[in-house]
Amino acid sequence: MKFVWTISILFLGLVAFARGQQTSSGRLSDVDKTAIIESVLNLELRNQSSIPDFGTVRKVSSRNIEFIEPSLLSNHGFTVVTAGELSASTREQFVEYLLFKQILLRDGVAVVALSHVTEGRPCFGAPFSSERRYTYKARQTVVGWIAELTQRPTPPISFSLKPLVPR
Repeated sequence: MKFVWTISILFLGLVAFARGQQTSSGRLSDVDKTAIIESVLNLELRNQSSIPDFGTVRKVSSRNIEFIEPSLLSNHGFTVVTAGELSASTREQFVEYLLFKQILLRDGVAVVALSHVTEGRPCFGAPFSSERRYTYKARQTVVGWIAELTQRPTPPISFSLKPLVPR
C-alpha cells in the first residue's frame, strides 16, 4: 500500500512539474510581445519596400494586441485601428490592414502569425474579404528581439521558371 501511495505521489509531482514547465515556456510578457511586434513591423516595412506581393499596408488591427500603445506603432509609421473603425470603413471602401493572429513561444523562439487582410464592399456586390497569412520567427538576442520571415502564402498564379521553347 505504501508503494502505491509513493508511486501516486511521484506521478502527480511529475505531472505538476511538467505542466509548470509548459506554461512558463509558452508565455510571453506584454513587454516581450511589444518588442516582438516592433521587430516584425520593422521587417514588414523593409519587405513592403522590396517584395511586390506585400503592398503598402500601414493600418494594424488592435485585435490581439490591445496591450500595445498606439503611439509606439505610429513611431514606426503604422496606425492602430479598432474593430469598430474597420467595420465602419469596410462599408464604404476597401480596407487593407495587418492582423496579428498569434504570438507563441516555442523552444525560446517566438512564432508570429501575421495576416494581410483586405475587406470591403463593392458597389453592387457581396462583401469581400481576403487574407494572406505570413509567419515570422523572432529570437531574443543581446540587442533585443530579431524577426525573420519564414513562411509566406503561395502566389495565386504560378509561373514556370522554364523558358518557353518552340517545338
